[in-house]
Amino acid sequence: MIIIRSVPVAVVSAAVAAAADNDNSGRRYLSRTKITTYCTRSPILKFINSFAIRSVCVCFRSIRVQFTSQAIFQRTAINDFGLQDISRITAYFNSPNMIVTDADPLDLNAVVHHFAQRVDQFTRRGSGYTLERINQLSATCIKFRPLGAAGSYIPTPAWIKNKHAVINVKNHNDQKCFVWSILSCLYPASHNPDRLQNYDQYEKTLNLDSLEFPLAVEDIPKFEAQNPTIAIHCIAADSKEKSFSILYLSPRVHQRDHTLTLLLLDDERRSKNHHYVFVKNLSSLIAHRSKDGHRSHVCLSCLQVFSSERVLKNHERCCLVHCPQQVVFPDPEQRKLSFESHRYEHPFDFYFVSDFESVLIKNQDESTNVINTHETAGFCLHRMTSHVGYQTAPITYSGPNAIEKFLELIFSESEKINDIMSIAKPMT
Repeated sequence: MIIIRSVPVAVVSAAVAAAADNDNSGRRYLSRTKITTYCTRSPILKFINSFAIRSVCVCFRSIRVQFTSQAIFQRTAINDFGLQDISRITAYFNSPNMIVTDADPLDLNAVVHHFAQRVDQFTRRGSGYTLERINQLSATCIKFRPLGAAGSYIPTPAWIKNKHAVINVKNHNDQKCFVWSILSCLYPASHNPDRLQNYDQYEKTLNLDSLEFPLAVEDIPKFEAQNPTIAIHCIAADSKEKSFSILYLSPRVHQRDHTLTLLLLDDERRSKNHHYVFVKNLSSLIAHRSKDGHRSHVCLSCLQVFSSERVLKNHERCCLVHCPQQVVFPDPEQRKLSFESHRYEHPFDFYFVSDFESVLIKNQDESTNVINTHETAGFCLHRMTSHVGYQTAPITYSGPNAIEKFLELIFSESEKINDIMSIAKPMT
């Protein structure tokens, strides 16, 4: 059994040798920080079936799991000298994301079936490669918190309450916070807008047939279908980051009589309890007023803030045609991008690196608008290879007909590379 301790992101790499070789090869304990990797030469079905996960013990209520396998494929061919040439390539296969809970345990049979299909698709491409072994199987596990439905009353957090931007109806005895939030917008109360008594008389003005409460976010389109004058925009709050994210945006926003923004609050004491509140002033909630006191304007699709309604409308013409998205700026200490997926690289034995230099020749033809013409004056060409015996120094040239000289050199170097690659040596 593999035990995944309570860490925010746990990457467990493990592969199990054939059971006949070692009965206990898969029974390993993985600590919080240790990453254990084993190799196997057994076929993929035998490999995953022998993977010693009988249960996953998780300290979280639910996790999201994805498996990644590193497979080695080989192809055998007879060269011109009658010797066998064996070539190998590495392929990576990812399983779909799976949600694991106490009520819904990990289904390893589904993982086996998926990887078997991917391997079968790979070998049917006609390349002649067949599966040799599985080098590694990785299980990536992250904490998963399903949003669920929204229900009874939750007090407004202080950092949101101080903005005076929402109406939080106090429904202590029912699960219809979604309904009361809608009605608090359609029928605004002149006094005490957080009292339920101001809105219960209007409940029958909404078509709530076949809707179950508390209402989940994924059921909002059903409500919109039954109430054709209302379009919903729903966002969620992150108390730690003091930020907001988009949960749902109606495709009919600004096309119906009423466009409402709802905020979904989380209950810190009960993780499965959520609560809808009506956002009466999105500008105050998302963005502070400008220094000159003017109101800000917020895009419903990306939550960007604009200084004027005219600029917002020009932006929304392009933004609303896409799915809701949000711009998140990186942390100042992690703003540099770097390539890390080296396992997907397929290095070449030989390749060229070149650089050109040019000069500007003033145009003498006054009948055109061309001022200067770039003329190649020289170049540098370097043949790159990881094979030490075939590494050469860079070749530079400066003078007339630089392009013609460059092409001649390229063809000459290509012939040399073909001669090198045609040498057949026994594999060691």
